[in-house]
Amino acid sequence: MKRILIPLSFLLLSACGGGSSSSKTEAETNPLPVDPEKFVLHNVRFDAKDYYDQEQVSIKEGTSFEVQWVSPSSATYKIDLYLSTNGEEHSDDNKIVELRCGSDSFSLCPNATGEVQCIIDDNTLSCSIDHNFVGSAVFLDEHRSSLKFIIKGCDALNSCDVKTFNLLLESK
Repeated sequence: MKRILIPLSFLLLSACGGGSSSSKTEAETNPLPVDPEKFVLHNVRFDAKDYYDQEQVSIKEGTSFEVQWVSPSSATYKIDLYLSTNGEEHSDDNKIVELRCGSDSFSLCPNATGEVQCIIDDNTLSCSIDHNFVGSAVFLDEHRSSLKFIIKGCDALNSCDVKTFNLLLESK
């Protein structure tokens, strides 16, 4: 049986190769459709201006700014906010706050659109919702030029979307 399966495997694998010598890959010529079931954060805004993943956001030190997002539905979802320094990934070590959101939630963001107000002052980023403090993160002076604000949203099935924004601090 092994003698038949091994040559048959080679035959099948070699049949998958071949094709054109074009420099474009299959994924480039026939991209996969976007999964409509995947959780994706929309319209991430800082002070009512849309920003996209990896964009730079200018923040004036000592002045509050608003961060808004829209989830794909008003079903229950979770939002985690992080402050990253020196390119570190989001983790429990740099989490500012975890919010439970959506229609089935008793959290401070009860529907698909959520928002927090934040301020950076004295090397601390603090956030609140409707004047209710929700969390903060401290950073060192040497990390001022590498600050990133990370928003991670996940639905009840743990399908997640992560958006990262580079923060440019302007002095008072």
